[in-house]
Amino acid sequence: MEIKLVDYTVDYLELSWKWLNDPEIKGLTNTPDFSLDQQLKWFNSLASKQNYFIKGIEFLNIKIGVCGLKNITQSDAEYWGYIGDKQYWRKGIGTLILLEMEKQAKDFGVKSVRLNVLINNANAIQLYRKSGYFVESINERIQKMRKTI
Repeated sequence: MEIKLVDYTVDYLELSWKWLNDPEIKGLTNTPDFSLDQQLKWFNSLASKQNYFIKGIEFLNIKIGVCGLKNITQSDAEYWGYIGDKQYWRKGIGTLILLEMEKQAKDFGVKSVRLNVLINNANAIQLYRKSGYFVESINERIQKMRKTI
């Protein structure tokens, strides 16, 4: 099984609109409401973001999701990602995406990767635990996790 991380293009932007407005995905990713105009402004700002890294995810040449690192510092980075095409959920692809993002974080020279996951996202929490992430804190909605890389 192989994934490719590719440039985040307008094609991915359009798919992201669809994916992130799906009620199930929106609920699992804690995505706030946003307009098409807000999404386009965000997309146009990507080139100027120094501490942000975003990639589209392809599996068998099919666009299936988006991932990245944000709030990148000299010591750590925050991972985020989602598979928007639900037919590819629970197939082990999330593990591959996470491994690729950890490699990218190492290339940036960071020492750890952190993430925020909603406590109701049991599948993601299981993936992160299996991948060596430990819980830093939990509140009523979000579990913060970290891994030294």
